[in-house]
Amino acid sequence: MAHHIAFLGKNGVGTTTVVSNITAALTEAGFRVLMVGCSPDADSCSQLLDPSVPSAVSHEVSTLPASILKKTVISGFKGAGCVELHGVDTTSGAVSNLKRLHAEGAFSEWKPDFILFDVPGDGSNGTLKAIVDEVGLELLFVITSADLKALQKANDIFRFLGGYDREYGRSLPLGGLILNNISSSFEEAFANDFAYHTNVRPIGKIPRSATVRQSELYGTTVIEARPKSNQSYYYRRLANQIVDATEVPSSRNQPFPLSTERLSEWRLDWAERINVLENGLVSDGAAI
Repeated sequence: MAHHIAFLGKNGVGTTTVVSNITAALTEAGFRVLMVGCSPDADSCSQLLDPSVPSAVSHEVSTLPASILKKTVISGFKGAGCVELHGVDTTSGAVSNLKRLHAEGAFSEWKPDFILFDVPGDGSNGTLKAIVDEVGLELLFVITSADLKALQKANDIFRFLGGYDREYGRSLPLGGLILNNISSSFEEAFANDFAYHTNVRPIGKIPRSATVRQSELYGTTVIEARPKSNQSYYYRRLANQIVDATEVPSSRNQPFPLSTERLSEWRLDWAERINVLENGLVSDGAAI
């Protein structure tokens, strides 16, 4: 039975890069992995594919006969399966394409151990619901940077999860908050404090690195372009944590999204902390 795992985050935080490198890390570890891209640009899997080979996943899924449909899943880095839910004509949308791919057995034909969904952060709720309804979802990971807008988007996702639970009577288990593009201990502390206040387990800190940009310019994952780099180590460790999360149900806690008022209070509290740090202010009679 394949583990169905979705990854969401605000557009621009590097969700696709993280998912592509997790896919590469799991594949090189011997797992059979299928990465499902949900981006309207149909480019989620590009880092796993040979750029010189036209991608069969660019075809419009809704118009393909069943005999060809199963071949839309194509082999990428070390045999990783790749498929995009959007085609050249995106009017049918990712949702209808997902339904047809699943109905025709395109996913099960690949016999994956893991199916990883790269879900775009903006306007993603419909796609996420379709994934849950059509193929099921075992775990959801939210990817964020230490940018305030990214954390606010994460909070919106947590709010959606709570609403889904109330409306449909079933929860979507959250595997944790993945911290990406972290450049300092301050940013890590900032994001971890947000995780604490929303009852979410932070996992897999990925530091900011020029190696990521270099690999993107090559058109590959870090795992492929720089397999012995420190950055590859972080992605491999994150992949191991995700495997562990599928085996430990107790680690799947439900988030407590911050209300608008509480989020504002938390934001202003950190603004004051930064003011103290920057200006060397003292209190309670303490001396510098």
